[in-house]
Amino acid sequence: MNRIDRNQQRIAQILQAALQCFLAKGFHQTSMRDIAQAAGVSLGNLYNHFPGKEAIIVAVAVAESEELAPLRQRLAASDGDRTQVLAFLQEFHALCRQPEWAMLAVEVLAESARNPAVAEAFAGNRRHLHQALAEALQRVAQRERRRPALTPAVQSQVLLDAIESDALRRGLAKGGDVDGAPLDLGLLTRLLGARA
Repeated sequence: MNRIDRNQQRIAQILQAALQCFLAKGFHQTSMRDIAQAAGVSLGNLYNHFPGKEAIIVAVAVAESEELAPLRQRLAASDGDRTQVLAFLQEFHALCRQPEWAMLAVEVLAESARNPAVAEAFAGNRRHLHQALAEALQRVAQRERRRPALTPAVQSQVLLDAIESDALRRGLAKGGDVDGAPLDLGLLTRLLGARA
């Protein structure tokens, strides 16, 4: 393994350790020393890769973008096919419902309220996903020759908000104790809009 590969592997190792620390203790309670210890690197080595905790959190946003990339690609390739857009919505909902994803979302929201750099990094991910969905919804409406009551941008916002809020409630629920019916394919279909 060459030096560049080892460096990339070390960065991935640090990010994975940081994520585990953030999930266990939150952003504010996690120190750089905690991350170094969890990653099995010296504190100096950690600072060689990341100048501070904010840089690690921003790197987590980049990792989130990479995880969302296949979903955005699914939307780009949907070519106005409603079933492909519904498959994206289900896949995104499943991703958001993972307890780790939900816990990290809460940390991101709290940190974003305090830190503009973190807010912008994660808002960029949401913006790209929102834009990809809005474009896919526009193509669905064109293919089905219908005029939705909501613009594709508003429709996208409503769908993403519905998925994320439901997933957050369910992902953070202890022992499955959640009020209300789960977000299901039928509701997503109604939110997507009726066929012509």
